[in-house]
Amino acid sequence: MTLPDKHASTNVMALVAFGLSLLSFFVAPACLGSIVCGHVARAQIRRSHENGDSWAVAGLVIGYLMLLASVAGLLVFGGVILTFFGIAALA
Repeated sequence: MTLPDKHASTNVMALVAFGLSLLSFFVAPACLGSIVCGHVARAQIRRSHENGDSWAVAGLVIGYLMLLASVAGLLVFGGVILTFFGIAALA
């Protein structure tokens, strides 16, 4: 494993992945873009030996966590709606 050069540029896609992961706190579908950009950035960093792998990993971690939270939220919301209409149908 080679260490990145101190003077090498930071991969822009890694920064985009991190930015999208932060945006996903407010706009849930942005987590999908964060995940895609994070994987693309890591592949580019391995090929070109640019800096920014930690930015890409942070974007991936936050993106996957937000995806998990979004799916969990949808399941809970769906359960509440089904419960509400199930109770309403019995009355």
